[in-house]
Amino acid sequence: MNVWVVKTSEMLATDNGNGRLLRSGLVAHLLDGRGHVVTWWMSTFDHANRRSRTQQDATLTFGARGVIRMIHSPGYRESVSLARVRDHAIWGRAFRRAIEAAVPPDIIFCAYPTIEAAAACIRFGRQRQVPVVIDLRDMWPDIFSEFAPAALRPAAQWMLWPWRARARSALRGATALFAITDEFLSWGLRLAGRERREWDGAFLLAFPDGDSEADDNAALQAAGFWDACGVHTGQAFNVVLVGSMTRRRFEMETVLAAARELQHDAAPVKFILAGDGDDLPLYRQQAQDCANLIFPGWLSAPRIRELLHRAHVGLVPYRRTPDLVMSVPNKVGEYLAAGVPVATCLTGTLARLLTERDCGVLFEAAQPASLVQLVRRLRDDQPRRLALQANARRVYREELAAHVVYGRLVERLEVIAGAASPTRAFESTGQRMRIHT
Repeated sequence: MNVWVVKTSEMLATDNGNGRLLRSGLVAHLLDGRGHVVTWWMSTFDHANRRSRTQQDATLTFGARGVIRMIHSPGYRESVSLARVRDHAIWGRAFRRAIEAAVPPDIIFCAYPTIEAAAACIRFGRQRQVPVVIDLRDMWPDIFSEFAPAALRPAAQWMLWPWRARARSALRGATALFAITDEFLSWGLRLAGRERREWDGAFLLAFPDGDSEADDNAALQAAGFWDACGVHTGQAFNVVLVGSMTRRRFEMETVLAAARELQHDAAPVKFILAGDGDDLPLYRQQAQDCANLIFPGWLSAPRIRELLHRAHVGLVPYRRTPDLVMSVPNKVGEYLAAGVPVATCLTGTLARLLTERDCGVLFEAAQPASLVQLVRRLRDDQPRRLALQANARRVYREELAAHVVYGRLVERLEVIAGAASPTRAFESTGQRMRIHT
């Protein structure tokens, strides 16, 4: 079948030498591997690295038989900004124009956000009788009001009503709603104003098996890098964070305070907080008195893999915003794939997963002492730590491995396309795929 994958701002394997495909890219590769023809619509702007890949529309080859269609947009510097709103509006208008004369696919798989992309896909699908699946990944526009001062949030929510009306129309018009958790799906269904139907479903943010793609030379260089940084498995208890360094998302004050306390322990504890971001200089300044803390900055995929091989626990210190309380963030799958237990201050969906599957531990967001106690307990209790590591690997294989989770997602897309066009949809598979719940 012919499939459109629509996601404006996800990474490509060639971006910044990182090679870290995320949800849309992994789904697109699975579709290509199953013999389908994929067109991936995206922006020329590289959101992760805040740069333009090219200054004009471009078409790249993709997989065995597909293409990537890049549509130019101006980009932005800040994630929360009017410039980003303008970028999405410009891209949305250009995308609508680009697809007007396009040959209709058998199905459209559109990530949400953006609202503009979802609305354009629903409009096209309605006109051309093409099923459209909207994949819910963020609570736009509801989450926008969280960035306003508390006293102004009611006014902010009122000002968002035009976006909310457009979002409701898009979600209501979708053939099916997918989401990153059941809680996210429930939110989307409430916004759409309808009940859950057979084809709706939740598919967690999954992670690929990175070791299968590891380059020996790159792995050796990564090992040398961490050796030079003094990060070794046997010399200290390594607490690791891989993510964007931003106060808007992380409870970094708690992490820094815990590191500051633990640097005096006789049994050494080392914090390695990896990633780039607007607040990285601030954090480095605040941590100048922490001899046990390293900020290595942005890391390539091989260096991340090697770091996780040397980690004893992985931090997920997100603030308790409504979207994250309902999520299992990307980095959870990355940690568990490496057998690294997760430590988080999030309540909700992630906390429930870690507790029920015994693959992680919890601490209090505003209490550095709780993180200190957690680290000391895991450092000093090797049997407990080894049990958590074994459970982490098991949970990854069963619930967060990309080929498992996104394999089910692709099967669901095939079922939906087959119902819309039964004579065409299963030429590559020869049979109908059973819906997995």
